[in-house]
Amino acid sequence: MARSLIALLLLLVPASAGAQRSPKDEVLAAGQALFDAMARRDTVALKALLHPTIHLVATLDAGDSVVARTSSRQEFLTQIATSTTVPLERMWNAEVRVSGPIATIWTDYDFHRDREWSHCGIDSFQLVRTSAGWQITGLIYTIVRPANRCKKNPLGPPR
Repeated sequence: MARSLIALLLLLVPASAGAQRSPKDEVLAAGQALFDAMARRDTVALKALLHPTIHLVATLDAGDSVVARTSSRQEFLTQIATSTTVPLERMWNAEVRVSGPIATIWTDYDFHRDREWSHCGIDSFQLVRTSAGWQITGLIYTIVRPANRCKKNPLGPPR
């Protein structure tokens, strides 16, 4: 718990002048911090990363249509806290755009439960820089199955 709070504080507190990270690096670090907190099932860190008004939308192909499932911040936190498996989400090929206090991340991802492949897709994060640091205000993502419809993660299988 203490390690996760220290890691979160390092993410949220601006870097010293000698170790400045670019705004793009800071935004990407916020996205990675979300995945890391999910894997630890650390709802304290997640609350700090997720803006109170966040919108989460999962999309899934359903034949000729697309099903969109929305979740509130609290529903997401409850889902992570009560999960009986360890979620592992990994991103690559991230495109980051920053304009002052707003940013986006568009990235390929794969998702595993207890290191077992579940699905893949695209994550699209929307972020805003607040007094608490970069916070995620929106997350929309695709859920793609089966595995042969997915791009291969260059990291290979999870270790």
